Amino acid sequence: MSRLLLLFLLSLTEVSQGNDFDQYWKVMRKLQDKLFKTYDVTISPYNTRSANFTWNTNGSFASITLMRSRLLSVQEKEQQFSTATGVVMEWTDPRLTWNPDQFAGIDHLYMRKGRVWMPEIVPCESSEVTAVALFDTTNVKIYPNGQVIMLAYFFATHNCEITADNFPFDINHCMMCFSMSGLYPDELQLRGFMVTAPDLFGTGEFDYDVFKAKPVLTVSYYSGEAALASVLFHFVITRQPQFWVCLIILPTFFIGMLVLIGIFFGEDSHSMNGLVEVGLTGMMSLTVIVGILNDSIAKSKDLSALGRFVFYDIIIVVVAIIVILFAHKLRRRLKKLSEQKIKCQKSNMVLWLLIKRYGASNTISRYILFFIFFALHLINLIMMLIRPEDTGAFASLTSFNATYS
Repeated sequence: MSRLLLLFLLSLTEVSQGNDFDQYWKVMRKLQDKLFKTYDVTISPYNTRSANFTWNTNGSFASITLMRSRLLSVQEKEQQFSTATGVVMEWTDPRLTWNPDQFAGIDHLYMRKGRVWMPEIVPCESSEVTAVALFDTTNVKIYPNGQVIMLAYFFATHNCEITADNFPFDINHCMMCFSMSGLYPDELQLRGFMVTAPDLFGTGEFDYDVFKAKPVLTVSYYSGEAALASVLFHFVITRQPQFWVCLIILPTFFIGMLVLIGIFFGEDSHSMNGLVEVGLTGMMSLTVIVGILNDSIAKSKDLSALGRFVFYDIIIVVVAIIVILFAHKLRRRLKKLSEQKIKCQKSNMVLWLLIKRYGASNTISRYILFFIFFALHLINLIMMLIRPEDTGAFASLTSFNATYS
């Protein structure tokens, strides 16, 4: 008996639940008929700039809010960077309004984005934009006041003036641009926002962060019959230099130091052929590093900091070889000349004896020359490791103002 009573109660619950859903669906259908029966997705509600209507005299707003962004890669040679970015787009459609009290308290709707009109907000100065959508569908959320919200997640490659002057300590300021065209500012204006703490992710080589001083820039352009509004999110891309310091800069310094030691204190340091062989060996090692830089750094009119470091190292080695060869020849000539003067016994014997001693022994001169060139070599390393000031923000803002003013 109790089992039959339980089954009866369950059947009543299912019937009530079914009836409840049927009631909800009837209200939902009624609401959809109200909103979309005469709704035309192809017509914008904001064509009111010169019309005799007052509902939009102050203009409306569409906004784009950056939620998260992941840096995928930086292509210095192509002057581009690629990201996976999530934004929330928001606008108001006055045709999509209702009173929740008249529709069983329903205070929001989920609709396919193809069912509603959308302002044309697209990534600008970008290529290869690929939207990410589950099964090729995306929902929008509609509120009773006509507010429409949509989450867009996409992959894109953005253009950016990436400079390698301070490579590998370079800090680049890049803009992620979104634009809305065709609507006048007094009809619909585009605004940009960023959440308080957006989810930002860099790569193993680059840190990725917003420019905290001015993370969002907004500009409107109007000329005759053309109108364009743009929002730019300002990012700072900072290279992590540990790899280049440990595997390129320090090895280059040690190679140069060993070459200098071999030139001035090697077993064949008294032989001109030995000096040339040591110099050529060092030059070949530095040439390998130049090849690595050739494949890694974008070609530009300005030589990068690492390129300057390797170039100056090559110059120091070449000059050291020339100086030691010149000193070697000069010492041999002074030795012969002093021997001739001493034999003649017509000159200052003490002076020529000192010159002869200098010509016979090259230890002091080699020590002096070694410390001079090693000091130059060390100064070159120190200048390489001194991190420059970040002046990219000013240059980026200047370029932005010149482009959009």
